Amino acid sequence: MRELFDIIPKLPGVRVYYFAQDEETAKELSEFCAEAGHYLEIAALEDEVYERLGGIEAKVRRIDEHKERYNQRSWLFDTVFITYDLTKLDNQKEFFKKIYRMMKNAADIVVIVEPSQSEKLQEELQELNFVAINPIELGQKIAVTAKKMHGWTRV
Repeated sequence: MRELFDIIPKLPGVRVYYFAQDEETAKELSEFCAEAGHYLEIAALEDEVYERLGGIEAKVRRIDEHKERYNQRSWLFDTVFITYDLTKLDNQKEFFKKIYRMMKNAADIVVIVEPSQSEKLQEELQELNFVAINPIELGQKIAVTAKKMHGWTRV
């Protein structure tokens, strides 16, 4: 997972958003962002995940999947990481539409999924105007990376 953090632009003031599933990855990303001087916000879609993230050095929030917007301050983010289990979502397409709206133009998204979910996710991201969609093998998982298309299309 640490190699994927290199996707984050090496510039000052970069904003990173993370939909967490586990404490270990959240802690690694938090340390990486602190070293690089990046702003990190971590979202937990479940109470159990939120409770485990208590000691992480970042802005950690518990949000509801059905919330109208995921970014409270209307900030746009440069990179969005998702390790959350997408099979637990009620509406995966709406989830990604909300994420699309919170990303800067040409921002990166990295979604960690099971190999069986990869193809469907890639098709869905393409429908939602993401471009440069690439699957990367990570042992037992697949990291699907993509970029937000420059903002001339509304989602």
